[in-house]
Amino acid sequence: MKRFSTLLALALLAVGLQAQAQTKPAGRRTPPPRPVLKNAGVRDGVTMTGGKVMLTENGFTSPLAEARSLPNGTKLAADGTVTMTDGTTVQLKEGDYMSLSGRLTTMAMKAEQDSLMRAAKMDPKGKSKSKMKRKNK
Repeated sequence: MKRFSTLLALALLAVGLQAQAQTKPAGRRTPPPRPVLKNAGVRDGVTMTGGKVMLTENGFTSPLAEARSLPNGTKLAADGTVTMTDGTTVQLKEGDYMSLSGRLTTMAMKAEQDSLMRAAKMDPKGKSKSKMKRKNK
């Protein structure tokens, strides 16, 4: 009886291994492609472009049609006039950007930041640090 149960166990094991060997492994399913937004790199905010005030929200850009208030109390007019929370008034110029939280970045600020970044990459003699590293190697 013991011998019969051992043979039966071996037979079932062999049949089980045979059944596993005949099944195909599941094919690898590739995920569907992700949708690519046209303006994925565009930040939400207000810019002055071509003499028009353009509002970008959720990746969609459209001209600012009527006056709008931001959550911090800053008011934007359709002609590019910005009234800050402290009462000061600023006229947006070409290339100026204002985030929807009320932070204003002018073209002059961008140019200054860019020149500071370039200066940080230079050594005191005015040569590029990356070129200096290549020469030293």
